[in-house]
Amino acid sequence: MGSRSGQRGLYRQSIQAIELSLERSTPKVPGDGYFYVLLGGEIKGKFRNKGDALKMYKALLDASGYKPEPPARPRATTGESVEQYLDDLESYWDQSHRFQKRGGKGRY
Repeated sequence: MGSRSGQRGLYRQSIQAIELSLERSTPKVPGDGYFYVLLGGEIKGKFRNKGDALKMYKALLDASGYKPEPPARPRATTGESVEQYLDDLESYWDQSHRFQKRGGKGRY
């Protein structure tokens, strides 16, 4: 029987490229516990539960035609990535205290 006070906290989900956001208790929206959908800084809807707000958020997102750009990844040739992996592996085992040779009579 938990309290519902944890459900009244700050919430924000947004796509800055098209100025679309879903917010609750942020400086841009009233702190009344409702979820607000904003587009271009203008309140488009006010909802008691997050599920209903997400429906409008997704509908506005689909209507905008926005497609996110794929994340840029550095291109490495296969040989370079394997070489990097082997260097990292060797470095790990060289620095691991458990596998370092210890001196003493009769040891190593």
